[in-house]
Amino acid sequence: MDQDTLDKLATGEYSISPRSGRLRKKVRLKKKSPFFSKNRMKKYGRMSLWVLLVVSVIISLVIVIPELNITSSNKQENIEKAKKNFAPPR
Repeated sequence: MDQDTLDKLATGEYSISPRSGRLRKKVRLKKKSPFFSKNRMKKYGRMSLWVLLVVSVIISLVIVIPELNITSSNKQENIEKAKKNFAPPR
């Protein structure tokens, strides 16, 4: 081996494969991506829009349902019939 390759082995830039004896360049780990990347902001923006949409639908249902004042006349009649037919135990 030439001196340059030996120097790279000594610094840890290259390693020798234990099975074949081949020189392998060590893989460098990628730098951590910054928090404010374009894809990450799109992802969080889309997620926040969905959450906002779901919350607004729930709030609108809570506001609208009490305003409908739905009363069932059949329910009132059934309650009255049940009161008439009910005999207290002796």
